[in-house]
Amino acid sequence: MNSYLRHGQHFENSLGQSGQPPRLRDRRRFGASPFFKGEFCPDLRVLITITLTFLMSGCSHNGSTPAAAQKPPATVDNRVKESDLTRVKLTPEAEQRLGIELAAAVESEVSTVSAIAGEVMLIPGKVLIATAPVTGTVHFARGNLGVGQNIRKGEPVFHLTPVVSPQRDLRVTFEADVQSTKARLDTATQQLERARQLLRDLAGSQRNVEAAQQEFGQAKAAYDAAVERRDRLKTHPLEADVDMLIAAPATGVVRQVQAGEDQVVASGAPLIEVADLSRVWLRVPVYGGDVESLAGQTSVRVKDVDGQGPTRRAVRVTAPPTADPLAVTTDLYFELANTDGRLAPGQRLTVFLPSRKPSQKGIAVPTAAVLYDIYGGAWVYVSSAPHEYRRQRVDLLQSEGSSAIIARGLSVGTKVVSAGAAELFGTEFGAGK
Repeated sequence: MNSYLRHGQHFENSLGQSGQPPRLRDRRRFGASPFFKGEFCPDLRVLITITLTFLMSGCSHNGSTPAAAQKPPATVDNRVKESDLTRVKLTPEAEQRLGIELAAAVESEVSTVSAIAGEVMLIPGKVLIATAPVTGTVHFARGNLGVGQNIRKGEPVFHLTPVVSPQRDLRVTFEADVQSTKARLDTATQQLERARQLLRDLAGSQRNVEAAQQEFGQAKAAYDAAVERRDRLKTHPLEADVDMLIAAPATGVVRQVQAGEDQVVASGAPLIEVADLSRVWLRVPVYGGDVESLAGQTSVRVKDVDGQGPTRRAVRVTAPPTADPLAVTTDLYFELANTDGRLAPGQRLTVFLPSRKPSQKGIAVPTAAVLYDIYGGAWVYVSSAPHEYRRQRVDLLQSEGSSAIIARGLSVGTKVVSAGAAELFGTEFGAGK
């Protein structure tokens, strides 16, 4: 930069006393060229001044200290590593009171599975309907019959009183029967009294009395039947005097009750619908590209969607082919037992199907050793020293039965708390025993 300043000073000195460049003083020597006009000199001064200003600013920028550029943009104080979390130290008496048990983590190889949601559905043909055999009036055999109740096959559910077709002059006929049977009853009554009087007068026999009593009984029965028919015609003119018993068609759950008390139904009308839920089907939509690989899968493992409850086994069955073109899935059907009645049509279950991916290696620990925080993170308690336990984060691969497979976070042989982990968790956060 000093050389630039010297050159500028030399240029100023060359201007002389008059303030004009030598070439301008000697313009007569070179003639009246347009290049040598009076206005050229101020423009050259301005250009030189701007150039020197930029050079000086560049030199001052390059001379700044590098310490400011190396200063970190952010700093973190009091950093705590996850491996340095709280350690729980217990006395032998406290370990015994909490029931602490240890188990060694072992290496395990598991086949990858796909968890797919399946839908519980009724088995076709397992829904039976009881119908009215003839036209009649319905009466409940059970006063508390309702939808959702369990019922057994053959249990009475309705009484059906048939409705008869009315005959011509039926009332006149019944009145004539009453009068005829009444006359017969009066005659039989007189004969019985006469036979008894003759027996008392020793003019008759006991045999005549018995014959008169028999006739009287028959006449009395005929008269009572005629009177009942006539009275029933007044109150229920179209109903028969007999009832038909309607029983449950199958053992199961009542889905629909389609008749009410004293309702007149036609012949063949549905009365009650019973669904047999002792066994159900499970419809599982599978990606179309995996159908061939699952062709030999005869049974699958099934659990509730929350992962709780018992593990069930479902068997592959043959069913009508169904698919969803929008989801590019094909339905597979499995049958499973429902002896406890916990499965309902439309309920979702998690079905574990084998995947085409190769098997993976992991670390197996008891399922009771794995704890979960409020964010879903998985943890285990590791025995870092005698009577000392440290909570360690793990990456859970899958949980099957009584074993949990850990993908990362543990090494083979590490002692983990298999019983009492929840109590240790409470002790660490101030809620222990």
